[in-house]
Amino acid sequence: MSEEGSSDVRVRVAAALRGVAAALLELVYPPRCAACGGAVVAEPFCSVCGEAVDPVPEGCRRCGLPGPDPLCGACRADPPAFDAVRAGGLFGGPLADAIHALKYGGRPALARPLGAWLARAAPLPPGALVVSVPLARARRIARGYDQAALLADALARAAGARGRRLPGALRRTRETPPQVGRTRAERSRNVAGAFHAARPGALAGRDVVLVDDVVTTGATADAAARALKDAGARSVVVLALARAE
Repeated sequence: MSEEGSSDVRVRVAAALRGVAAALLELVYPPRCAACGGAVVAEPFCSVCGEAVDPVPEGCRRCGLPGPDPLCGACRADPPAFDAVRAGGLFGGPLADAIHALKYGGRPALARPLGAWLARAAPLPPGALVVSVPLARARRIARGYDQAALLADALARAAGARGRRLPGALRRTRETPPQVGRTRAERSRNVAGAFHAARPGALAGRDVVLVDDVVTTGATADAAARALKDAGARSVVVLALARAE
């Protein structure tokens, strides 16, 4: 093995060990609010933070963007590949804090209560397969886990759909820089053609739920859904913890 390859393996092993250690700590200590760290009766939020999670207002029936129009201008002009977006709440406040802790705070065990919460907030369509948006390889190595995959696992388990969870159904064809801070057009260009379906035979003719943590402009979900439909998926509903305004 080359020195570069050996270094890459060491980085991945170290990141995986960090993720395992964090998960074990989450399991050993009593449940805490995913947002504030306070005591909880029912995960993932304490009573105060749970009350502060805002539901997603009415809006576009396609992308879920809150607003007065049943179909927003962007979806009329350039319809996305997905059929609908559903989310547990509006991005902000305690929900944003919990997502930040899951993604950047080294707390992968939060995926379990958050995935179960999402399963209650936005039930799965009957018979749908559960697929996650894959994290870029470099970020997965650095983080030690893929938060969307963990969320999809937890959601499927809580919904009694473990047999319909399809891990590895989507792969990235290339690395993409983070979407944060980019305009809608820049986000679309950044992820265009960045996904392909690795298990097309399992997707053909099936309804698919595509799981991610946050939907902002919908560009990533659109690119991922396009790959799923190119592989024969009948419909794609995006299911996220949060929808940004």
